[in-house]
Amino acid sequence: MTFKERQALRKQATIELNLGNIGEYEKLMRKAREANPNYKTPLEKVWGSNNVKVVKRRKMVKELVEAGWNKKEIIAMCGTSNATIWKDIRILREMGTIKDKQEIS
Repeated sequence: MTFKERQALRKQATIELNLGNIGEYEKLMRKAREANPNYKTPLEKVWGSNNVKVVKRRKMVKELVEAGWNKKEIIAMCGTSNATIWKDIRILREMGTIKDKQEIS
């Protein structure tokens, strides 16, 4: 969807809001936002996921890594598999949430 098409959706959404159709306004605005190829939700920008369970786990992993826990302890604390924790740490590093200089054994 082009920029002009998204602008037209936003304009139509504003008209719907002025008419009092809040549901239609939200639907059109969501469609315009999600049509933008570079759009990411705030959770996706920081934690790399929109899933609440994944975000909570990654927050816990970040806190434990910053506290100096090793991977085995983090796996036991989070109750997930080894691969999941490794993936979370890798994604958090790529997103810049965890600094590369932190040692994780």
